[in-house]
Amino acid sequence: MKKIIAVILSALTLCTATACSSGSSSSSKADSSKADASDEVTPDTDFYTIDEDKLPSKVDLRNFEGKNYVTPVKRQSFGDCWAFSLAGAAEISYLYESGMGVPAGQVNDKVDFSEKYITWYIFHGITKDDAVKGKVRASQVGEGFDPSKAEEENNKTVYFIGGPFVHDSNLFGAGFGPVDEKTTIKGEQPFAYDDESSFEWSLPLNAEYRNAPASAFIRNSIKLPSPAKTEKNGSYTFNKDGLLAIKSELSKGHGVSFAYCSGVTLNFETKAAYNCGGESADHAVTIVGYDDDFAKENFKRKYANGKEMENSIPPENGAFIVKNSWGLADENDDGYFYLSYYDQSIESPLSFVFDSSESTKHTTLNYDQYDLLMTEWYGSTDYSDETKMANVFDAEEDENLFQIAYATGSEKTEVTYEIYKDVDDDDPSSGTLLEKGINRHTYKGFFKIDLKDEYELKKGDKYSVVLTMKRVTNGDGDMTYTEVFPYSTEFFRNMTVRGVVNEGESFLYSDGKWSDMTASKDSLIDRAFEQGAKEINSMRLIEGMGIELHTDSKDSFTVDNYPIKAISSPAE
Repeated sequence: MKKIIAVILSALTLCTATACSSGSSSSSKADSSKADASDEVTPDTDFYTIDEDKLPSKVDLRNFEGKNYVTPVKRQSFGDCWAFSLAGAAEISYLYESGMGVPAGQVNDKVDFSEKYITWYIFHGITKDDAVKGKVRASQVGEGFDPSKAEEENNKTVYFIGGPFVHDSNLFGAGFGPVDEKTTIKGEQPFAYDDESSFEWSLPLNAEYRNAPASAFIRNSIKLPSPAKTEKNGSYTFNKDGLLAIKSELSKGHGVSFAYCSGVTLNFETKAAYNCGGESADHAVTIVGYDDDFAKENFKRKYANGKEMENSIPPENGAFIVKNSWGLADENDDGYFYLSYYDQSIESPLSFVFDSSESTKHTTLNYDQYDLLMTEWYGSTDYSDETKMANVFDAEEDENLFQIAYATGSEKTEVTYEIYKDVDDDDPSSGTLLEKGINRHTYKGFFKIDLKDEYELKKGDKYSVVLTMKRVTNGDGDMTYTEVFPYSTEFFRNMTVRGVVNEGESFLYSDGKWSDMTASKDSLIDRAFEQGAKEINSMRLIEGMGIELHTDSKDSFTVDNYPIKAISSPAE
């Protein structure tokens, strides 16, 4: 199968792994009375640290406190292992958060998130027929990937790409999916992923299908550090922080998506794999548990002549329990294997948190958003003086604002948010300050924040979400202001990508004044090219993929609006 670039965002818990909004969600509506903009706001908690001594020595989410939260092993048909990896992790996390486990040993098929939906709509950009009130504005038509030329040669192109980016957090974060395969539209189940020959693989590019009812509502997704750290000189170092981060998520009932090198031969007796170096990740799978006591001798492999392979035994005990997506080869195959903690090909662990089915307060949501590029690559610029980012929206109908969401581009980031109503065209911080809060996030990712109150907006009201981001820059905890913007590049033959940034949408505050993002779009593309080409070309996962990454010219790069969203419920 094709190799992947698994640049993946991951998930974090609500209030333990990262600070939540300073205050809980309230059902009361607030008026537009002006808040005190000078109020001191401090984080609820510091950056999250993991207490290794409190982690259990073994976790298996197939038998977690007597319950099975893992859905059955599936079989991919193409190079879309990454979609199965994401769906598998999302299913586990949603089932656990919703208390939908079944007795250990029984099959848990209570959800079946569609890999077909994920793959298709990530790689097909916004069309005029996708524009729908409360989700996609007409101003964003044309944004995203366009594989139409590639599909002239093969109409299943997007399923063969091999997941060079995994944009799940923005797909789910934008309110698209996850969608269950059993979802019915026009009396059919178009999102079912079945045998290649049994159904049509394309999906309509319109709001009815792209905006199909979500089966779960994402809360956070975050990119965890990997246990396999690559130093600047390309050498491998075991990263204990990465191991603890993955174990911590699993111990909270969250599946973890990640990539590794599948080319290393298994010890078929113990179903154990260990890559001691020299190979890059080429396959994405889902971690469903771990075992600290899994003996390192279980990884030992022998040549045909019976001689033990050199370096086939890792330095210490311990293994992840991994769910694959290759189906069941025979009656002795359960679709799972063990992977050493010390495997040197592990890349980009990802975990999710979803709202539980019981705690979901609103099921009909409006998303004010401009960042629909479906990328998880973020450029950044640091500033010594105060810097802010803002998106300005006008309410498309009477609604109640109760959440915001944003993406961060660095670990250990502090985010101060401000919500203003009745703002001027060129000043997002004018008007009435509705709310101010602050959050700290240990890892970079996507975060949805509950506001302290619900704020009434009338159709046509102009309001803003203003973010001040600071990131830790050294071991002393010093912080600097930072600007974060999404970008992408062309990476597959005959596939184009486009970001749509219009005047009056995104603004940057620097040097004591606000400026429209469109004025700096060219310089942002320069920065995306400078940072992105360097980052992409240095990634181990690119080696040997055969995918055309056009990083030699900035003409192949595009940028998008600031990753800031406002989420409302329509007024009754």
